[in-house]
Amino acid sequence: MAKPVRASKFRHIFGDRNVKSYNGVPISKNAHEQDFCSVNPKFVAVVAEQIGGGAFFVLKTDKIGGIDASSSKISKHNGAVYDIRWNPFNDNLIGSACDDGLIRLWNITDERGVEPNHSPVQTLKGHGKRVGGLLWHPSAENILASSSYDNTVKLWNAETAQIVSELSSFSNQITDMSFSADGSQLGATCKDKKLRVFDTHTGAVAVEGLGHDNMKVSRLCMLKDGNILTAGFSTMSSRCLRLYDPRNMSEKLEEQTIDSATGSLFPYYDPDLSLVYIAGKGDANIKFFEIVNQGIFYLNQHNTGDAQRGLGMMPKRGLDSSINEIARAYKLNVAKKLVNVIPLKVPRQSKMFADDLYMDTAGYVPALTAQQFIDGENSLPKLVPFLELQAASSTSKGFSATTVNGADNSKELAALKAEISALKNTVNEKLTVIENKTAKIEELQAENARLSEELSQAQEEIVELQKNGMEE
Repeated sequence: MAKPVRASKFRHIFGDRNVKSYNGVPISKNAHEQDFCSVNPKFVAVVAEQIGGGAFFVLKTDKIGGIDASSSKISKHNGAVYDIRWNPFNDNLIGSACDDGLIRLWNITDERGVEPNHSPVQTLKGHGKRVGGLLWHPSAENILASSSYDNTVKLWNAETAQIVSELSSFSNQITDMSFSADGSQLGATCKDKKLRVFDTHTGAVAVEGLGHDNMKVSRLCMLKDGNILTAGFSTMSSRCLRLYDPRNMSEKLEEQTIDSATGSLFPYYDPDLSLVYIAGKGDANIKFFEIVNQGIFYLNQHNTGDAQRGLGMMPKRGLDSSINEIARAYKLNVAKKLVNVIPLKVPRQSKMFADDLYMDTAGYVPALTAQQFIDGENSLPKLVPFLELQAASSTSKGFSATTVNGADNSKELAALKAEISALKNTVNEKLTVIENKTAKIEELQAENARLSEELSQAQEEIVELQKNGMEE
């Protein structure tokens, strides 16, 4: 991080000092290498410490404080919970990965939390050993990736519980996964030190190379420009970030040493702003980096007084643009049983909406159905203007184990589209009227100028005639 300081509008990102917190949360002390927290605009989910079986809490984002009746504890697991992930297109559907080799999907209602029977709406069976990680597809509905200690990654149609693709070739524990921007590829890091990129449809290895030359945990982010960012350890056990072009894995585009601490690094990538937030396990800070012109640039960091177990990051649609909040971290403090809420902001004097911070971003509507993905299609996420997305809410309530949802939501979506179309037609009609009136005004102004010129000439002629009459 000894690079020259680079001019950037994100140079002075800062986090609030007096943060709000959820208190009394028994956060898991399991040594498994996941961040144990997942967040969306409605809920915060945290893996919980529990003797016998496994559990996670679901807390409401609008009720920060102690655990109360509005908090749900989902504990119907036969082993420790290793990972939890909210569906990006449905704020009420969450998946949990478990030591018993199963993946469970839960519908969380806005009013009562978990469904009354406390049973998952779907269970995905197929891995031979514990499931260590989950990741939802960025643009296809209900496509879920899972990594297991059986050294495979499986892609599921979560609604039908069918395996649609399997990625193997791993010789050791898989430590992280990341989809490409359009979901056509999935990158994975492994304790065999290799970084692999797979075709998500065929399961074939598209790219393979050395990631970090150290067996400690490494992680990765597939960037929107096609490059790959990794976070791990060097040969000398220094923590570092590396940037690769997958077309040439033999050479690094960039390497930036962070420090010599021992905790693994969690990278959180913002594709809209090309920012990466780095949180180290056991650290008391969050570091900010910008990825520009195939380079990694350190910006700043937010320091806290206590060590963090992991972070959950709020999706862009849940941020507050009125305070120029570009990220919000939910920090897990195991020792004090706290989940600290840390808004990260860009300082601005103007109170106007900062459109350079809030461009179009991924919304609630998937670009592909699960079947379209299974049939081989790929697509970038559907982008929505930030203010429009902030005013919207997720209408989907997920699916059940016995029924397929979608009909009611399809009707509602069609009605909304028709309303939007009608509004657009009204706007176009008004614009046409304005254009016609503008043209008429311009015509009258031209006529007025012509008459003014004629009047001026007439006045000059009168003056001339008067002058000639006096001379006579």
